[in-house]
Amino acid sequence: MRAAAALAVAVVVLGLALTAIGIGATSPARAAECVAHRHSKRIVKHVRRNGRLRRVMRHKRWWTCDPVAEPAPVVEPDSSPIPSPGLVPSEPPAPEPIPEAEANRLAVKSVEYYFVLSRAKVKAGALTVELNNQGEDPHNLNIQREGDAGEPLQIAETDSLQRNVASFDLAPGSYRLWCSLPEHEEKGMQTTLVVE
Repeated sequence: MRAAAALAVAVVVLGLALTAIGIGATSPARAAECVAHRHSKRIVKHVRRNGRLRRVMRHKRWWTCDPVAEPAPVVEPDSSPIPSPGLVPSEPPAPEPIPEAEANRLAVKSVEYYFVLSRAKVKAGALTVELNNQGEDPHNLNIQREGDAGEPLQIAETDSLQRNVASFDLAPGSYRLWCSLPEHEEKGMQTTLVVE
């Protein structure tokens, strides 16, 4: 009997404490201060089960209370300034053309175990390549013209959720792109780029 009474008192005290700090309060004043938003994020983990690497997906969900923006003040028609007839609104400036060196860019997104290119074909000449690692493992990028036996061009190992940028001068042809970390290429981390 004493345990049940103590539990009831604890529940009441906890409810009062939560209401006092604003958690669980349902008053109209509290509801007017913020708007509740539900968020969700997909989390992918690689877990070793029975000696094999498995991909496990979970969804993390949480709520936030975003403050409500205050309404804009009402402007009366009599208080607005009247523009003078001599002033003409100026035109917005024309956008500046992108320099040729910056126009030839390639974004490469890396995830276990594949690459996604922003475009399949690029122009020959100076090319800026951005390796964006969206995976959980580090990755690198090797670029070699098909049929060429020399050393490949390389973007160094890039950690998870980091990016690395490099510029190369590429001649026309078909190029092979791959990750040279152990077993990454064998698992399918390779693609082809055409330089015209």
